[in-house]
Amino acid sequence: MSQQYFTASEWVLLRQAPMKAIQIVTLADKSDPVSFLKETRMAIQLLVSEQQQGTSSDLVNALLADLKEADAGETIQGEELILKKLFQYLGEIESLKDASEGRTKSIEHLQQVSTVLASKVTLVQAQEFRQWILTLAQKVADAVKEGGFLGKLGGERTSSEEASAIKKIEQALVLGK
Repeated sequence: MSQQYFTASEWVLLRQAPMKAIQIVTLADKSDPVSFLKETRMAIQLLVSEQQQGTSSDLVNALLADLKEADAGETIQGEELILKKLFQYLGEIESLKDASEGRTKSIEHLQQVSTVLASKVTLVQAQEFRQWILTLAQKVADAVKEGGFLGKLGGERTSSEEASAIKKIEQALVLGK
């Protein structure tokens, strides 16, 4: 499975899907700025790491290879590249009216992704893509312990708001509609 099977606009939708899922999770609860940045940084690190390692899905690997190729022209790598991507993401967040708008637009984006997957790939490929997005979202939600005393004692890995956000991602990426 590769980019050639999709229109340019469909491929852009797929390329943006991981960051849209991340946006849904990072904007899910009113965490402090440090927690928000930690979650966002974790998400970007995960994507950069997966670009190096790959997955078992042909579609996801094609997407990751395309994202990696887009970074190939960068003169910076490693930590500097992660920081650059973090600032790009923050710029996108800053353009939003509020967190609710970001979540809503991102859910709508994932619903469009679901439509593309349903029309262009096998059910197995669509399920692999969906599972990859859900796993990424869960890892981001687990990146920072929520609640508790001083963020250390008690609390939980995934807040109820984040769990609800992941459920919405799951529903947006319903297959076989």
